[in-house]
Amino acid sequence: MDCLYKAMNCEALPMLLAAVGGVVLLYVIFLSGSKLKAIPFELKPPAESKPGWQAGEVLEHPRILVDKDSSLIQCYDPATGRSLGRVRATTVDELNDKLQRARAAQKVWATTSFEQRRQVLRTLNEFVLTHQSEICQVACRDSGKTLIDATLGEVLTTSAKLQWTIKNGEQVLKDSKRDPGFMMMYKRAKVVYQPRGLVAALVSWNYPLHNTIGPIISALFSGNAIVVKASEHVAWSMTYWEQMVRRALNVCGHDPELVQFVTGFADVGTALTSSPLIDHITFIGSPEVGKLVMRSASENLTPVTLELGGKDCAIVFDDADLTQCLPVLMRSVIQNASQNCIGIERILVQEQIYDKVVEEMSRRMKAVRVGSILDDGPNEVDCGAMVLPNCFEHLESLISDAVKKGARCLVGGSRYAHPKHPKGQYFAPTLLVDVTPDMDITFNETFGPIMVLMKFSTEQDGLNKVHSSPYGLGSSVFSGDRTRGRRVALNLRTGMTNVNDFGVNYICQSLPFGGVGISGFGRFAGPEGLRALCVEKAFTEDRLPFVKTSIPPIVDYPIQDTEKGFAFTQQIVAFAYSDTWWQSIKAGIRLGKLSL
Repeated sequence: MDCLYKAMNCEALPMLLAAVGGVVLLYVIFLSGSKLKAIPFELKPPAESKPGWQAGEVLEHPRILVDKDSSLIQCYDPATGRSLGRVRATTVDELNDKLQRARAAQKVWATTSFEQRRQVLRTLNEFVLTHQSEICQVACRDSGKTLIDATLGEVLTTSAKLQWTIKNGEQVLKDSKRDPGFMMMYKRAKVVYQPRGLVAALVSWNYPLHNTIGPIISALFSGNAIVVKASEHVAWSMTYWEQMVRRALNVCGHDPELVQFVTGFADVGTALTSSPLIDHITFIGSPEVGKLVMRSASENLTPVTLELGGKDCAIVFDDADLTQCLPVLMRSVIQNASQNCIGIERILVQEQIYDKVVEEMSRRMKAVRVGSILDDGPNEVDCGAMVLPNCFEHLESLISDAVKKGARCLVGGSRYAHPKHPKGQYFAPTLLVDVTPDMDITFNETFGPIMVLMKFSTEQDGLNKVHSSPYGLGSSVFSGDRTRGRRVALNLRTGMTNVNDFGVNYICQSLPFGGVGISGFGRFAGPEGLRALCVEKAFTEDRLPFVKTSIPPIVDYPIQDTEKGFAFTQQIVAFAYSDTWWQSIKAGIRLGKLSL
């Protein structure tokens, strides 16, 4: 110890510390490898996104169609009816030109390394995290949601997908070694995931950023180019998202033509989905339009992934923790005015606690405030606007049908005339109770802030009522009994299910996202979603250069003795695949005799 003390006080101490520091630095460099860092960039958001902006004209009849024959899209804030300007719809000729440019750029992009692709995603993620406020304001202005809903539904979900892909994408897409089996033991076998080429995504309007950027993240990391058809209802914000993605590609040294944005009406969608230049289609929308997409894609046998909405249920058992459960269910209905693919549209409550839940939800729903978060102030709004101007009669008719058949509407039930924003598109937060499976609202997607409460008795009764709907996207089960919660959740005919939670599939990006029934098929998240954008190529090669497949003379064409050749092939099967080693030995002996 004395020697060590003297050494530490000697003149060599600085040199020793420098040496240790050098070793540590080299170790850190080794661990980081050739990691390419994010490259910061700036992008000015549109002036209209600023809180309090009032320069635009308040439209007398807000709608996206300028007139029947116009190629212009009228953009407006659904929370106020204020004009955001007009966007010209993409023509079919312009679409074809964009597809050609994207395909050309993809040939180079396909040769990039995973690390180069990660750098682009890191750059995007840094921009999103650094500019959360601006991004949320743009999304709010175009879709009428609140800032909290934009943060949770646009930014949080996008960053979750970016981070998961950055951390796990290479592992998912690296070559997958496979067992070649006994007969091919001299071979190496693997699956190679190669980019399809040019993929398309036709996305819905409820989350302009997340729905747009999500497919781009997967497409770019898997080596594809992509064309995104944004909904005409949120055409205004698409320019900002497009600039964001293309700038990220540009500052990282890659061709921004890899990503193309188009917007327009049915003619553009049909031209895109029927194009022979498209190698895969992801569509998010309704079952009716999903069928049209499939029909159009069938012209070229283009593979499709369809997410067609849901009529998601939550089953609440009498042992559920209501202090945790009820706030979660409130968010499942009120967030983004329930314009969520996996929003809870049917809440089944066990009869023992039904009245208690009705009472508490009535109190909560009456207190929900609607309005424009960018114009009314952050402490004045809980629930935003409806994006579609033509949804109100549909929602009111579903509620009217339910009431006629015995349901009770305790809160809301109709379009809400906002005193500050008379041209805004609002539906009053609604509580509809005593709903039964024969009512239209139980099997028609509402996509609005309508809480539907249904009563059930036994576990089987609950399952029967859930399965009365043809949809099968997401689901939730709330119970204090983990065994029961798991059992019921796994018996639900849905593509996704959560015990004691809702909507976490957006954040848990390691899981596939999609449904069954008329909710569609295919998946666009998790390893399954990333690989769906690849050609899964089966690959074999010889382990050793001097051990190759050779054709025995007895079965070499032209075959001299077909009877003997047939017996020979039978013994090959018996030798390779018999249940016991003794049977294999006997088959091997017969093979030897036949070969003489």
